[in-house]
Amino acid sequence: MKENKFILERLLKNKEITRQDITDRIQEAKQSDRSLLDLLLEDRVISPEKLLLIFHKEWGFNVYDPQKDLMDSKALFLFTKEQALEYLVFPLNQPDEEHLIILMADPTDEETIRVLQQITKKRLKILAAEKECIQSLIRRYYNGSVLYDEDISKKTNHDGSGNEEPSIINLVNEIIEEGVSQGASDIHIEAFPKKFQIRLRIDGLLQLMKVLEEKTWQGLISRLKILGGCDIAEHRFPQDGAFTTRFEGRQIDIRVSIIPTIHGEKIVLRLLDQRKFLMKIEELGFSSDQKILIKDIMDSPHGMILASGPTGSGKSTTIYSLLNGINSETQNIITIEDPVEFQMEDVNQIQVNEKTGLNFAMGLRSILRQDPNVIMVGEIRDEETAAMATRAAITGHLVLSTIHTNNAIASITRLMDMKVPLYLLSSALRGIISQKLIKRLCPNCKQEGWATQAEKDLLGLPDEKIKLYYPEGCPLCHGTGYRGRLAVQEVLKITRNIRESIGQGKDYDSIRQIAMEEGLIPIEESLKQYILNGSTSFAEGFEILAFEKIWHH
Repeated sequence: MKENKFILERLLKNKEITRQDITDRIQEAKQSDRSLLDLLLEDRVISPEKLLLIFHKEWGFNVYDPQKDLMDSKALFLFTKEQALEYLVFPLNQPDEEHLIILMADPTDEETIRVLQQITKKRLKILAAEKECIQSLIRRYYNGSVLYDEDISKKTNHDGSGNEEPSIINLVNEIIEEGVSQGASDIHIEAFPKKFQIRLRIDGLLQLMKVLEEKTWQGLISRLKILGGCDIAEHRFPQDGAFTTRFEGRQIDIRVSIIPTIHGEKIVLRLLDQRKFLMKIEELGFSSDQKILIKDIMDSPHGMILASGPTGSGKSTTIYSLLNGINSETQNIITIEDPVEFQMEDVNQIQVNEKTGLNFAMGLRSILRQDPNVIMVGEIRDEETAAMATRAAITGHLVLSTIHTNNAIASITRLMDMKVPLYLLSSALRGIISQKLIKRLCPNCKQEGWATQAEKDLLGLPDEKIKLYYPEGCPLCHGTGYRGRLAVQEVLKITRNIRESIGQGKDYDSIRQIAMEEGLIPIEESLKQYILNGSTSFAEGFEILAFEKIWHH
């Protein structure tokens, strides 16, 4: 928001802030070219809710209520998306030809109001709304989808024949192409009491793509059931399916998940893009030192290599990339997965099927009778699988797997907790790659600013001026301030000293201490480098940094 002295004076008068709060931030405001009010809101000195209350009590502005203040998509034509983002406004409704109801983050900004009146040639009624709320509405509605569907419904014949409605087959193709081209991981097709919609999960966040007519939604559900090999007549039970398509010459595997909700069936399509899964290790964001360590680890003829991290952190992508680097012509590679995330050529892939009793442990037992060189176990999630994978690793097989742990050392102690004999574990382990995904700052709009003392303390930096980068929001990143994601990693090679400490059953802190002495660069150090070079923001890395600090102290 622009600097507004009137708002600061009212906040002082109402004792919501102090003179010291302002003084503490004057220097930062000048250096970062951001308003004092934005900094006060960011530091939670004043809450967005309290600010809205001030607008209401002091100036008499009504506060936006999404339940009461309904939106009319025709009003969207009166501003461009760029204008809405620049002035932090959203055109909500046009009750008649002369008037327009708009949302403003700062309804006292008279200069902006005059500009908006010139743009719209309307008399404005202003509702106060939170900055984040306005940005969210802009992202949600300024993508053409709502306007497009309204036009479609107008073109549909009034007799209900709807000859001009786009075919369902074309719609499915359009949805998948849009999802893949935007880098979406999932497509959600949902039914609610008053609307049917499609949302894309991009960089971990859901974004509205399209609003549908009920008839179109029903046709879409049926078409996707047919493609996924599901029962088209079944509406009461969850179903799973899969199909494959091609986009720009590459294979896209699509998993279909259907659940019945109280308003109709919901479908989620998981997009598994060949380009994402079959990446080279060089493309995964590892540092030069980490790449050397991975090469050393992968050169082992046998042993166990693990990828660890939380759900959705890219573990499968890393494992597939490691597999992709192995010569499948001379090696017998067999995988057991739940589910098979991506189909690879010259790799024997087995799908877990709990209904028939084919679980990880049973599948692994059978694989060992198939003369394998390399075995990939989708996930180590129980004691039996952990024990069998470890035994396979010490009997001449290279075993790759994933495990849900916070970091590399925690993966070792988790396997200890799973009662894997220490002498086996110490002999089997070759290396562990631990990773987490963080959002990448939009290079087009990221803003530079001076680190606060709290930020420097958590980063463990000296007490001197240090510049960090912050999200701003622009049309290129849909107002989020972020575009794409980065993997933050640590690579642990099991050395002789670490092997001995595992064999002696030492605890987490002892093994970590030895690993650090042997050269382990922990995940928080990699993250700090991303924060300092402007690849990501402090806010995005805060949770990992704070967790690691608590974990290790």
